[in-house]
Amino acid sequence: MRVLIHNSDSPHNRGDRAILAGNIELARHRWPGAEIVSLSQYPERDAAWFGIRFLPVSPYSTGVGDMLRLLRAARSADVVLWGGGEILKDYTNKLGLVYWLLKLVLLRAANRHLVGAFQGIGPTTAGISKRLIRATVDLTEVFLVRDDESREKLRAWGVRTPVISSFDPAVVGTVTAPDQHVLERLERTTGLTAERLDGSIGIGVRRWFHYKRSGWIPFRFIPKALRRQQAESAELQRYRQALTELVDRVVERWDADVVFYPMHMEASEGDAAFAREVIAGMREPGRAHVIEADRFSPAEYAGLMSRSRLFIASRLHSAIVATIAGVPATVLYYVDKGRLFFEQIGMQRFARPIEDALSPTFVEDVLATLDALDRDRERVVADLAAGVARMSDALHTDFAQGTRGLQ
Repeated sequence: MRVLIHNSDSPHNRGDRAILAGNIELARHRWPGAEIVSLSQYPERDAAWFGIRFLPVSPYSTGVGDMLRLLRAARSADVVLWGGGEILKDYTNKLGLVYWLLKLVLLRAANRHLVGAFQGIGPTTAGISKRLIRATVDLTEVFLVRDDESREKLRAWGVRTPVISSFDPAVVGTVTAPDQHVLERLERTTGLTAERLDGSIGIGVRRWFHYKRSGWIPFRFIPKALRRQQAESAELQRYRQALTELVDRVVERWDADVVFYPMHMEASEGDAAFAREVIAGMREPGRAHVIEADRFSPAEYAGLMSRSRLFIASRLHSAIVATIAGVPATVLYYVDKGRLFFEQIGMQRFARPIEDALSPTFVEDVLATLDALDRDRERVVADLAAGVARMSDALHTDFAQGTRGLQ
């Protein structure tokens, strides 16, 4: 069995890496001994991390040579899994939908066994966007989504392809406890020692309130002058101030260091840069650390998170990785995917919209949530483990159902 996985931005996005790791595990379980290939402009690094072969192609390349390599691989595969996170939506931009439609037309021409692998359908408002999404999904044989709301959107928009609702594949990822080599690498690249890592408070934040929603052009392609004009909105400033105050209070409350876990590594997203902005405003910046060096596999990264006492997330997949690592977490969700995951895992009481960061009671509210998580730690950890096991079983079953005609 030959499987080609076209993931989203796993070379630069640790959340997409968690998804890719999950899809690889599902494919291995479904087809033992399968030859699995994916895409990365860092093929040697990612081959060592994931244990599969990578074409030396960026998942988002528009180069003719790269496209020909991708189509040759698709033609020789028995199935193409089109994975990723929340690719289909227009709240960030509409141009991406045109890109994916054109790319899927080419992939379908090369291989009719094209399967959508556990995507989420994000907030979408424009009629043209819904039509583009419908046309794209209808190019697949079957489309697996990670929540019921995504399935209902596709049905409402008239998608003809069978749609199966499941969960986020990142929950079947592996957590590797950090050994001495990983801990030495951590200290060498961040200055963070194992002693300060243990019992720390993990944080996975993203910049928000900084771009115009639902425009045509992705934020990273907007001219720098316009990006700077949008970047410092009053809401963003208040959000950053609130996070800074929260981190200060967390350090004081638990007498623990805080460790920022950036998820998106591209400069246009700036997770690490935003973490440094928060740290710059802290009363004790020496109590904060950023794991910025991209030197850890997905399993190793999850293992580092597992040493946390508690976790605060606005990046959804930092919360998901913390969850599979058994760390009680709270999420500030900026779109519904964060709320939906916490509902699926049975932890919806620990989720709140990111707009709450603009309210005067935000810091006290989050501290109360963290206190509740810490106070009920044993029960919370047991519930997380049960939820992850339930979702993992369902993912294997749903994947087998969606690919039952492929052997």
